[in-house]
Amino acid sequence: MIRLYILNNKLKSLNLVFNLQASMVDYCNKKLFDKSFFDMVIKTIRICFSFSILMLIVCISGLMLLLGGCKTIDVKGKPDLLPYMQKPVAFLTIKSPDNLQKVWPELMGQVELRLKEMPTLGRVTGFKERNFKLDSNPKLRSGFRTYLSTLTLTGISEKNLAWKLEEELNSPLFLLLDFVSFPCTKECPSNVQWVIRLKLIEAHSGDLIFQVRLQHKLDEDEKTAEAYNELAAKLTTKVVDEFASGFIVPWHRWRFEHLKPESVRKLRSEIGI
Repeated sequence: MIRLYILNNKLKSLNLVFNLQASMVDYCNKKLFDKSFFDMVIKTIRICFSFSILMLIVCISGLMLLLGGCKTIDVKGKPDLLPYMQKPVAFLTIKSPDNLQKVWPELMGQVELRLKEMPTLGRVTGFKERNFKLDSNPKLRSGFRTYLSTLTLTGISEKNLAWKLEEELNSPLFLLLDFVSFPCTKECPSNVQWVIRLKLIEAHSGDLIFQVRLQHKLDEDEKTAEAYNELAAKLTTKVVDEFASGFIVPWHRWRFEHLKPESVRKLRSEIGI
């Protein structure tokens, strides 16, 4: 009788975990993350706590794997961002991806306006000002195209070209919005996926300062013209918002700064953040 009870509880737990996995698949494919999903998580956790220690460990481990297996957005950067606060930034954009040519200029204009509103960024050199300087210098324009191509294809900042661009654009930092569309390899609702990166690069060293990366696999109904444009704007905005919320100086870094001698201390009020 006891064995039957234990077996029944094990089957219940497995059923809940499988249901939770199905919910996570829906979230990954359709981006549905509603109250029912959270209810499923809470119910599963409560059932887990009614089992033995071994079953509890197995159950919680399964939950952690499921919850961690659908990460579509990644953020990384240097541990100390204070030295890069309020520095002039040149906004770099790539050629429009397929099927977004009509909305691309407007979309990049909206991103630029959002960047100029961020208190942690200094003066932003937008694409119109950048193009004006490049058009008046054909050699520099050719170098810029080579630099951008190398950076997007390999992730490497070509230093000699970067130094020239830094001088001409008067910006020690480059902020690149990279939007790539390519076929899926497997397990994709349609045959298209997007990768959007917003990466802040130090021109002189080529170091990556801060980056937000989002990957999205498109559903078939998202490939219509109207849905396509709307989704591109939505996801790009999400990346920019994630950048704005992450490119900050945390409170403990300010605490450390305030412990320094007054002669070398940086204050928020002095750098505008």
